[in-house]
Amino acid sequence: MTITSYLVLLTNITEQFLIVRLSKTVCSFKASRIRYLGYFVLILTLLPAPLLMNKPDFCPGELLLALQLFYFFGRLAAYSIIFSEISLRVLYIFLQTMSPPQIYMNICMAFIDDYELCNLLSFIIDSVIIACILIYLKSKKMELVVRKVIESLPKKIYINVLLISYIAAVFVMGENKPDHELYYKRYILPSMIGLVIFAFSIIKISISEAEKKTTIDMLSKQVENEVKYYEKINSIYGEFRSFRHDFKNHMICLGSLIEANEKDKALDYITEIENLSSVEKKQFNTGNIIIDALLNDKNDRAATVNSVILFKGMVPTTGISNVDLCIIMANAIDNAIEACGKDTSDDRKEINIEADFQQGYFFFNIANPIFEAVSIKSNNTIATSKSDKEHHGFGVSNILRTVRKYDGEAEMSADSGKFTLDIQLMLRAEEV
Repeated sequence: MTITSYLVLLTNITEQFLIVRLSKTVCSFKASRIRYLGYFVLILTLLPAPLLMNKPDFCPGELLLALQLFYFFGRLAAYSIIFSEISLRVLYIFLQTMSPPQIYMNICMAFIDDYELCNLLSFIIDSVIIACILIYLKSKKMELVVRKVIESLPKKIYINVLLISYIAAVFVMGENKPDHELYYKRYILPSMIGLVIFAFSIIKISISEAEKKTTIDMLSKQVENEVKYYEKINSIYGEFRSFRHDFKNHMICLGSLIEANEKDKALDYITEIENLSSVEKKQFNTGNIIIDALLNDKNDRAATVNSVILFKGMVPTTGISNVDLCIIMANAIDNAIEACGKDTSDDRKEINIEADFQQGYFFFNIANPIFEAVSIKSNNTIATSKSDKEHHGFGVSNILRTVRKYDGEAEMSADSGKFTLDIQLMLRAEEV
């Protein structure tokens, strides 16, 4: 054996050790020192196999196949021993460790003719990369975070990563084969099928992630609205406690005025006491107390941009869930308030809302002034004007999705300085 061969064995052992350490770190495997020792003894007995496989004169076809089976299944057995289990994740780690060194080796062979040197470089590169990952995880103390991420990822992600690494190894290997065309027919063309499957899978995962972001954005808005509502309730409760604290003194003063037969002064004092209470009066009466609270909250927000909400009509309490009602009305009003906020003048703006329900249908119309051009696309969507387009622009899409849920229709128009959204949907008997 040459010096390079001994270095290959050493770097291979180093690579195997780092693979085990990384797997143990990110997959929470438990391994004792005795198992480590047994594992590396087994690895040492397996290492001569790949050296013999690369000597075709010494290794006939039958022996080559036997060595390949011995090496691959032996390594799988070694991983199972060190991790104390035989499972899909052990098999995955075993399969995933095969492709990277092969990729690095084939890249090196494009520039270096010496096979053993390329083999050595491939193990060195793989060891350095794994070591850097380990050092980074340890220095940033991200072991637990990575474990949680790995546990939460769907199985499709793991399969896709394995598939793409295999395809990459096949393609890179094909460039260094003397029988280039034959290799392409046998391996690369079938791999193209896997590549197409991988592409479709990535698209599907991307769509799923987009839907999750939309849902998260919608839920975040709902939680934000609930927090604001409870903050307002807390503020009102604090004011009420303050008023109650002084109530006894007010009664004493009022009793004194009545005893002194100061009727007019007593009535004035009662009026002053009433004005002391800033408990919010009910501004809207839609027939749905949840929507009343929503409109009260949105009207306060509208006031910050010198705007007011004017409501006319009634909102149903059955046939559509309150969550869906809030999705439609909250997003529509938020967009209207945002549009009004773009006016820099001191003019008062009005957001007009009309709602009604009859014969099993719910009708909702909102109109607000606009102060910049609004582009309504053919699919009834509006391009967001916010710079962070990835995390905004869900308002209209959430409205349309909810409307479709009730087999409804939505029409939008933007002309003569006014934006209008008109919705009609079918109420359901089972919704409460």
